[in-house]
Parts: sequence; structure tokens; C-alpha cells
Amino acid sequence: MEQREYIRRRGGGPVRRPSRHNGPPRFLWLLLALVVLAGVAALVYFLNRNAEDDGDSQSSSPAPSSAVSAPFEDEPASALETPAPTPAAALPDQLYPDSEPSDMGSFMIAGGCGYDYYHFNEETTNSYILAVSDAAESLSSSVNFYSMVIPTSMDVMLQESYLTENSINSSDQRKAIDDYIYPSISAINSSVKTVPLFTPLREHCDEYIYFHSDRTWTQLGAYYAYRSFCSAKGIEPAALDSFTKQEYEGFSGGFYSESTSGALYDDTVEAYFPGGNTSMNFTDSDGVEYEDWSVISDGDGYDSSLLYLIFAAGDQPYKVLENSDITDNSACVVVQDSFGNYFIPFLTQHYQKVYVVDYSRYSNSVPELVNESGATDVILLTNVIATSSSSAVESLQSIF
Repeated sequence: MEQREYIRRRGGGPVRRPSRHNGPPRFLWLLLALVVLAGVAALVYFLNRNAEDDGDSQSSSPAPSSAVSAPFEDEPASALETPAPTPAAALPDQLYPDSEPSDMGSFMIAGGCGYDYYHFNEETTNSYILAVSDAAESLSSSVNFYSMVIPTSMDVMLQESYLTENSINSSDQRKAIDDYIYPSISAINSSVKTVPLFTPLREHCDEYIYFHSDRTWTQLGAYYAYRSFCSAKGIEPAALDSFTKQEYEGFSGGFYSESTSGALYDDTVEAYFPGGNTSMNFTDSDGVEYEDWSVISDGDGYDSSLLYLIFAAGDQPYKVLENSDITDNSACVVVQDSFGNYFIPFLTQHYQKVYVVDYSRYSNSVPELVNESGATDVILLTNVIATSSSSAVESLQSIF
């Protein structure tokens, strides 16, 4: 019987680690063989956190080049190149809360902030990888397809030593995204442009890039992801100070309703209103259509728990954002979850129209939408937890 390998934090339950023998299913290897001329011996190892020394995950991780370049050395360079990471010594310090974490089931609270757990699931993650490849394959070759997997706050904001010393049972998000998901997508379908997000966010972990009381990022966090997208697309991002900033205090996010703890900090919602003559139409889950809505609404008068709704009207199945100052008929389609609401306002600075669908709520065909809209770019935004969620993967598969 083959030996099975696992990853886990001290004291946590087992999570399978992909290895040379218990990696993706055989059909995935066959697909990889079609792409890689020399054949792929194995996908990237999903390494055990405990194999690292305590301390910052960036400084203790092996360089990704040795893990990725050998299996995929026959891939074109454009499929493999990623921005050089910031040296560990130059990265800002992550948080080390002065108290032990409180377990809340699907998340924990530490130092006044909530942090979602992430559990890597090999089988479901492989299904996600294939779903992304198939989604890109369903579109015309003239359409650019961007994959953006968003890390949640735990691994970006907290020191590795705090997680291991407190036996936090949560998989390593950087390794999952940068060492497993992205290289696998590129190996199967090299036309997919994977956009690095973990390091760009880690470089700003001393800023207010995730909410304390909610599982999503702030709009500032979304802005750094937008800059990374612009780099991948080869365009100049709008400067942060070109947006009009407004703050709304007292936001209480989703962790409040899921917790009996009073230890969570309230948040301040910082909104960056886009320039130009922008507006939005959207259709809600009941099929009701709304026209001439604000891309970002004025938060004055909103209940503190509903301030997230100022960003592109919150979670809706279908939206169209338009900047009427742009008249070149440029268009993109964004396929997203809740994280995308903070991201899409920035895109109005580059496209005349931004078509947005929520993959868990939209029931029509994305390829048809791309054809009808004339979109040249499709951007898929999923948080890392969704890549191990079978329901999220099924929703994604159903619309492509």
C-alpha cells in the first residue's frame, strides 16, 4: 500500500498533501502530458508548514523557481514569469497578537480580528483547476482570460510563528495558490494569465487591507490587487490619490453575526470613489432591474452592518458598470464572489463597460455574455476558500 502524506499544524487534523504518488487523478496527468512536451512527472508538492522554521512564511519558504521551472520547463516563459518577490527583510512585520486565539468554528478571533480557516482539499482543488482551464477554453482565442485567487487575511496578516505555536489547523495559502493552483492552471492551459496576489498583499500587511470584523478585504486591499492586475495586463493603474476617499465609521461585519464573542473590533469603511462619469445598472436575485445606480454609494444613512452594500450594490447576480467618459467600446467581463465588489470600481478607469456576474447567483452563459458584449478580457476572482468548495466549483462550471 502506498504511503500517504499529510500536512497539518501541530495539534490540527490531517489535510492531504499532494505528492508524487497521491497527486491529481490520472486524467489530469493525461491533460498535463498534452501540454508539456517532455511529460510532467508530478505537480508541485504542497509542502508541510511544519517543515519550515518558525517565523515569517516568506523568509522560510523555498524559492518557487526550483519547484515550478523543472516540471514546466517546456512552457513558454510568459506562462511562468511572475514578479520577483520582495526580499523577506524588506517586508513589513506581520501581526503577533498578545493573546491566544478563540475558535469560532469556521474562523477564529485573535487580537480583535476575525480570521477564516482554509483547508486545502486536493480533489476539489483539482476540479477547480480544471474548471478554470475549461472556462478559458470555452472562449474565443482572442479573449484574454485572467485568473485571480484571493488569499484571506490569516496568512497575509499573521506571523507564521503565531499560527504554529497556537496549533492553528489551517493550510498554507501562499503555497496553495502560488505553488500548486497557479502552476497547475498554467500547465494545463498556458493561455490563462494568473495574477499574483499573495505577495502584493503581504507587502502591505501593515496597512488596513482586511476588515477586522468581516472576512473580505477592504477597498485598499482590492486596490493593491487591481495594481497587480494592471501589471499583468500591461496597463498603467490609476494612482490611489486620483480617487476621492470617504470614510464611514462603525462597520460591523459578518463575523459579528457568527460569533458570541465581544472581542471583535469595529471597522471603518474606506471608500475610493472612481473618477469619471460612472453609473451602474444591475439585476437582483428576484429579477428586478435597477438603473442609474452609483458605482459606490454615499454611506451616510446606511446601517453600520450594511455599509458593505455601498460597493457596487453588494452581491447581485448581474451588473453593468459604465464610464460614459470612455467612448472606445472597451469592455470586460468579471466573474466574481463578494471580494469582487471592492475591486470592480477601479476597472471603470480603463473600460467603457464592466460586465459583472456573481458565479453563485448568475444562471446564464458567460461565453454568450462575452460574445454579446464584445468583451476582450474576462477576469475570474475567487477567494482561496472557494477553490476547495465543491459547491463553488460546481457553480463556476455551470456558467461556462
